[in-house]
Amino acid sequence: MNKKIFLPFFALIVFFLFLFNLLIFASDKTGSDSAKKETQKEVEILKEKIASKVAELRRQNFQAFSGKMVEIKKGEIEIKDYNDEKKRVFTDDLLTKYYLIKDNQKKEINFSDLKKDDYIIVSGIITDKGISANMIFVDEKYLVDFGKIVEKDKNEYWLKVVTLTNETISLDIEAFTKQWLLNIKSLELERTGFSKIKEGDMIHFVAKDKKNENNRFSAQKIVIIPQEYFLK
Repeated sequence: MNKKIFLPFFALIVFFLFLFNLLIFASDKTGSDSAKKETQKEVEILKEKIASKVAELRRQNFQAFSGKMVEIKKGEIEIKDYNDEKKRVFTDDLLTKYYLIKDNQKKEINFSDLKKDDYIIVSGIITDKGISANMIFVDEKYLVDFGKIVEKDKNEYWLKVVTLTNETISLDIEAFTKQWLLNIKSLELERTGFSKIKEGDMIHFVAKDKKNENNRFSAQKIVIIPQEYFLK
């Protein structure tokens, strides 16, 4: 674990001990009960100020990152974020906790359960070299996009979509997929089924960002905007 993050706190502790000893020395010199009480009061005030400053430093340096793990080794993970920027994550056997998020449930896991290409969310103390992790969550990454339906397979229930960036994506419409259709008269969203979807319709979708056994993305939610909406 990167020990440099403790330097500001160590310096504060050293500073506090110095002042504490100085105040105690001054108290012993005076020898009076009133002076000792006053010294104790000043020490308590000083302790509160230092505790407040330490908490402030922690808040300023506490951040969260997310990305795909591209390298895993003892005490260190390298992740790549949405901008393809790499970040170093430092772990500690005693301090870092690991969790798996699946089906809206959180389960504690171990460092050995981490796998390359897993999508993780990391929270911890930021340093000049990376982030010292307090908690690491292994989560499912989602693909959110918008495009035009160019092909529909009625037998296997999948759609081929061309996004606004000209990327072609195939979506499996699963039994659990939540499907909504824009009513072009009331402009309200209504529950719909696969049979109501047409080639040429526009679609906004949320899918797991990992291809399934059919080499397609499993759609979690879709909103269909009928092509007739654009012909009005």
